[in-house]
Amino acid sequence: MASSARRGLRTTRAVLWALVAIAAVVATALYLYRPEQPRGGEAFYARPFQLVNQDGATVTEADFLGKPSAWFYGFTFCPDICPTALAEMSAILKALGPDAAKLNVIFVSVDPERDTVAVMKDYVDYFDSRIIGLTGTLDAITAMAKDRYIFFRKVPVEGSDYTMEHQASVQLVDASGAFFGTLAAEESFDVRLQKVRRLIGNS
Repeated sequence: MASSARRGLRTTRAVLWALVAIAAVVATALYLYRPEQPRGGEAFYARPFQLVNQDGATVTEADFLGKPSAWFYGFTFCPDICPTALAEMSAILKALGPDAAKLNVIFVSVDPERDTVAVMKDYVDYFDSRIIGLTGTLDAITAMAKDRYIFFRKVPVEGSDYTMEHQASVQLVDASGAFFGTLAAEESFDVRLQKVRRLIGNS
């Protein structure tokens, strides 16, 4: 009976050590493969890209350096997050008055399959003619998004249609292309406006 107890104790210890080992492997994997996050001061918006604006002109990263920018990634078929974000950015531009000329506001489509140049033109003009709309090939947008820590993916829905999942925050970038901060949907208008004013004041 004592022998059985010892065998049971050894088995229990073995299971516990196995669980500890598994936990260690999982923790290490989560650490090594955790999604990268933008860091303040890193100029990842100076990394090269080539897309097309809402007027059909080819643009690169150089077109947006030298002036602070607010970048938002979404799609024109978005039912709520995207129109809300663009309406709020339009309100910020109005609140800035003449200082609005010191800021680029850019909306990048993560759904180029549907967001053609003409669609983007109509969409951004509806909110504010000062907002720049960018589209391009899926490969070009995917590479750009990866360089700038932007998540998006295509999600099938009923009826052979699809929608897009994407992050909802606006990324603020200084004139050198360095990450400055974000505008979050849950923040008040005054908080977001003050962040933009600080961005402009620092550049």
